[in-house]
Amino acid sequence: LGLQTSVAGARRAVRAFELTLQHIHGHTEHQKFHRWAPARMPSVQAILSEKISWPLVCAVCTDAAVDGFLIGLAFTASRSSGLCMSIATSLEMGFLGLSFSASVQNMTRSVPKHVSLVVMPPVLLTLVGVGGHAIGKLLQANPALFIGFISFAIVALLFLVTQELLAEARKLAGDSKRVNVMFFVGLLVGIFLEKFLHTLLG
Repeated sequence: LGLQTSVAGARRAVRAFELTLQHIHGHTEHQKFHRWAPARMPSVQAILSEKISWPLVCAVCTDAAVDGFLIGLAFTASRSSGLCMSIATSLEMGFLGLSFSASVQNMTRSVPKHVSLVVMPPVLLTLVGVGGHAIGKLLQANPALFIGFISFAIVALLFLVTQELLAEARKLAGDSKRVNVMFFVGLLVGIFLEKFLHTLLG
C-alpha cells in the first residue's frame, strides 16, 4: 500500500511539474501571429494566461477597418469594383479570422470573451464600409478629395499585400514555385472578375 501511494504521489508530482512547465513555456515562448498559419488548439490540461494581446486585436481591427473603408469607397466609384473588392476581401478576411480566432483561443478559455473579440473585426469592417460609402457619396462633389481617399485606401491595401502577405507566404512556403504562380493567377482572376461584373452589371 505504501509503495502504491508513493507511485501515485510520484505520478501526481510529475503531472504537476508538466503543467507548471507548460505554463512557464506559454509565458516565455510567444508565437508570432501568422495570417495563413493558425496557432494550434491548446490542450485541455494547458493553463492559459487569460491575458488578451490588445496590440494583436487592434492590428486585426485596423486591417478590417481599412478593408471596409476601401470597399465602401469602391462601391461609390463603381458597383462592379465594390463587388469585386467584397469577394476578394471576404476570402482574405476569412483566413485572417481563422488565424485570429485560433490566437484568441490560445489566450483565454472564456467563450464570451472569445466570441466578443472574434466578432469585432467583421462588425468594424461592415460599419466602416457603410461609413466609407457615405463619405464617398459626400466627396463626389469634390473629385480631388475623393481621389485622395481612394488613393490612400489602395496604397494601404498594396502595402499590406507586398509587405506582409507576400513576405509571409514566401516564408511559410519557402522557394515553392506554386506561390509565385498563384500570385499571378490571383491577379488575373481579380482582373477577369472585375471585367465580368462590370459587363454583368453594366
